[in-house]
Amino acid sequence: MYHFIGKQVRVHLYSRDGTAVGSITGRVADVAEGVEVADGMKKDLVLVVDIDTGDPETPYKNSAGMEGESWFAVQDIEIIDEDRPRLFAN
Repeated sequence: MYHFIGKQVRVHLYSRDGTAVGSITGRVADVAEGVEVADGMKKDLVLVVDIDTGDPETPYKNSAGMEGESWFAVQDIEIIDEDRPRLFAN
């Protein structure tokens, strides 16, 4: 998991019912493995900082109201690498 730190990523955002709503970009600053996100459900998470929404008038705010950073599940990120074709899987 630590190989994600420092990587530029695209985060695919979904509504609570699983509908894709868009994407943002940022840089991975930290990782947390096996975090319990609901009763009996654990996920590996990454902290994404320097989040760019693509609209300078609308900065990204997480659920706590902090701008420009948030935790996301690893399965929702895509490493942005100029040397490889764009793939959803990491």
